[in-house]
Amino acid sequence: MRYWMGCLCLAALASLSCHRALPVLPTGGDFTLTDFNAQPFQLSSLRGKAVLIFFGYTSCPDACPTTLSKLSSVCHRLGSDAKRVKTLYVSVDPGRDTPPVLKADLGAFDLDAVGLTGTKAEIDKVVAQYGAEYQIIPTPESAMKYTVSHSTTLYVLDTAGRVRLEFPYEATVDQIMRGVRTVLAE
Repeated sequence: MRYWMGCLCLAALASLSCHRALPVLPTGGDFTLTDFNAQPFQLSSLRGKAVLIFFGYTSCPDACPTTLSKLSSVCHRLGSDAKRVKTLYVSVDPGRDTPPVLKADLGAFDLDAVGLTGTKAEIDKVVAQYGAEYQIIPTPESAMKYTVSHSTTLYVLDTAGRVRLEFPYEATVDQIMRGVRTVLAE
């Protein structure tokens, strides 16, 4: 279902040459979590900026580092508009992703991003608000003891904090950049 929503958002974005406004999607909302400096973070503190949100975890072997790399490219291509964009990386692995771990992981990327964590209940609430999903999968024979299966949707919020676009993992840097530019232009 999420994949098809992302495809619909890509189709909506493609139709913007007709100058139609982006819809406000029914997902999302304000939340409070703990940032990678171990300080309370409220989404509402970013009003006036476009916000890119995705859910993942620092020991993710593929989707998360690829998404962070893609978003770094998006921000580079945005040029001076990049200062009007903030990325939020919400961890779905609070047991391992402490604030210092999140900060170190994001330090490997050239991106204006904040890593967020919280209690499982706090994270589950935000996951539900955005329609994301994750599941802890035990792997007792491995050194990590579990892995995390998670959705890979990228949520683009406008400067008022409303979800305007959702991109599937397969979205390209160019598609995401065009979407962010559209949101910034509204």
